[in-house]
Amino acid sequence: MKVVFEFTKSGDMIYISHLDLGRLFLRVLRMSGLRPVYSQGFNPHPKMSFTLPLSLGIHSVCELLEFETDGQIVSLDKVNERLPEGVRVLSWSEKPGSITKSLASFVSAASYEFMCEGISDAPSLLAAFFELDSFPVQKLDKKTGTQKTKDIRGEMLDYRIIKNMRGRMLAEATLSAMPGKTLNPVIFFEAFCESAGLNKDSLAPVITRTAILGSDGKPLKEVLQ
Repeated sequence: MKVVFEFTKSGDMIYISHLDLGRLFLRVLRMSGLRPVYSQGFNPHPKMSFTLPLSLGIHSVCELLEFETDGQIVSLDKVNERLPEGVRVLSWSEKPGSITKSLASFVSAASYEFMCEGISDAPSLLAAFFELDSFPVQKLDKKTGTQKTKDIRGEMLDYRIIKNMRGRMLAEATLSAMPGKTLNPVIFFEAFCESAGLNKDSLAPVITRTAILGSDGKPLKEVLQ
């Protein structure tokens, strides 16, 4: 049976790496009696994957983990009581047999909430940022170890002001998550600060992923319903 967990990640757990999070869930699944199915071959690995890896330091209320198991489904309480504070499974669903591809293959974008003190007139600053035709940034090429220039404007899809408050920014931005065109929310925020003439080093934004979106612009979890 193929199962999908929707879970949150917050608190100190935002600093656990993607690989360590996978190891954590693997142990918890085993302890809960869910017994993940392993691949065949010389180096078997559990058939489980996260829909869209989350960067360090980012909160989330919408993470998705899919895995294949030969165990019996247990209550969420049995899973959550084995998870550390900061990671909680909200719901689970059986992946429809009609969906043969991984959920990751349906991802096109993700939405992030940015909350930050010390920014005045955020609506005007964000509007000006999104009106730009291009915005090149320097990005490290992990393969070559060299700096490359990349225009991120095409990966900035949309934004909205959640609440207009004096001296504080509370906004949501939708950023591309397509293969090869995934915009890290931290890079987006740093580019916004540069555009607005803000000192990014003096700001400490709280960034939360609020939705993982499919090609139709709707939350990916709706595919499972």
